[in-house]
Amino acid sequence: MPRPALPTTAAALLVAGLALGVKDPSAPGAYCPLPKAGEVPSCLEGAQESYGGFLLGVQDGELDEAEAARVEAAVRAAEGEARFDALSSLSYGYFMLGRAQAAAETPDPRLRERLESWNALLSEAYARNPDDPRYRAAVQAAALDLRDNVPALGLRCLDDSGKVTQCNSTEAVIRAIDAAHQQTGLRGALSRLLGALFGEEVREDAP
Repeated sequence: MPRPALPTTAAALLVAGLALGVKDPSAPGAYCPLPKAGEVPSCLEGAQESYGGFLLGVQDGELDEAEAARVEAAVRAAEGEARFDALSSLSYGYFMLGRAQAAAETPDPRLRERLESWNALLSEAYARNPDDPRYRAAVQAAALDLRDNVPALGLRCLDDSGKVTQCNSTEAVIRAIDAAHQQTGLRGALSRLLGALFGEEVREDAP
């Protein structure tokens, strides 16, 4: 499946992300980029203290349900600097398990469903944190990192019309991020227009 061109908005967001969420991967409060094949990134040292069981499991191509649930909960909660450790751990787990799934003679349908659920989680983490640009930038960086480093898996996703189709790794996440950014931009433009004409504003949380 050919890789779609990165939308202009998403490309601009990635540049901003490099200045926000991934400025210094070795420092606390930053996304830890994926390693080269066969390497364990040194910037995961902090995450190993909290999610060592999860990280060790995915290195062997295995997923501990309890450990995975802890990582997922932390990504969803998006609290404190530890949210970056959880996000980096989830991304590394996606990377390792995605590669294992692609190499398997008989792909595991349960693992495919888990990766699909992680796509939904990443989309949710971005959408639910409009007031946290550092975390949003880190989530986007993770989605782009995974798209570029995980083999095509044929994961289920929704197309622009809402129909089920197949996507390569985090393609659906990147699409959702770009849509969320465009929606915010349109609301902002409408708010400024109404403010100039009638002294009215459109609330950012308006449906």
